[in-house]
Amino acid sequence: MTNKIKVLVGVNLLLIAAIGFSFVDFSTASKPENLTFFKVEHLGDITQFDIDGHSIQKLEDGRWVMDQNIDLSPQKVGRLFQTIQQTRIVENKDRVIEGGKDVVIYISNVPVITAKIQSESDIVSYGEINGETYAIEIPGQFVNLEEIFSPTKAEWRDKTIFRTSWKTLKTFDLQYDRNPENNVLISFEDPFYNVIGVNILDSAAVYQFVSSLPKTQGSNFEVRNSFIADTVSKYKPFCKVKMEDLIPAYNVEVGIYPFQNKVFAYFPKTKEVAEIDTKQIQDVLVSWHFFDANDPRKRK
Repeated sequence: MTNKIKVLVGVNLLLIAAIGFSFVDFSTASKPENLTFFKVEHLGDITQFDIDGHSIQKLEDGRWVMDQNIDLSPQKVGRLFQTIQQTRIVENKDRVIEGGKDVVIYISNVPVITAKIQSESDIVSYGEINGETYAIEIPGQFVNLEEIFSPTKAEWRDKTIFRTSWKTLKTFDLQYDRNPENNVLISFEDPFYNVIGVNILDSAAVYQFVSSLPKTQGSNFEVRNSFIADTVSKYKPFCKVKMEDLIPAYNVEVGIYPFQNKVFAYFPKTKEVAEIDTKQIQDVLVSWHFFDANDPRKRK
């Protein structure tokens, strides 16, 4: 190798090294990358959140409620915990957050973390904690963090009509106003369920029915005085459902009112009305024959 070639190789190596070092930022004072913003060691220790003026608490039976009386959607609570766990600090910011959402996290009923979250878009969010402001993110996601910390009754409530499971259901009483011969009464009698009128039980049908009950969801829950005055006070429902669960808070009574292409559910306890998907409620409104293993229609 000639001296000229050696010099060229040396120059190229220096250029490669210089290019590599140009991508290295030796300043770490303002970039505490990959640090968790909410420093919670064990998520299971969280017992309460105060967010944007709302109190979100965990009850002894495992339910999460807002403002002491609104059962929350497990999906919404799960998303909240996921955000607490995954939010990371990108870098320090020399700014003061104006507006945003106040967040207080309680560990074993003691307020431990106080923060403020503000977002400008799905890719720009800031968090203030312990007197410091940071740019924050959930790595790999474009998400408006402030929106996650914006609980509302309409969006966060549990919209499940029949909150139960085949392990916790006590009774399910379905009464048809015009066709009482089709009524269904399911009750748990150890070791399994019993259906009134059925001598040979189709246990698979019972399991399928009870397991699918939580799939029935409502929408647009609200007190509608006009519906009560024009419908509930004048007409009997197509059917009534009373359900009892081992968790008393899950007990529900509801009247079903089909109307044109919609189905409405009326809850006499809260005076609320909700809309129910027609396909979902059709799977609930069965006859006792559905559980009869000797039903001739099952042999076809």
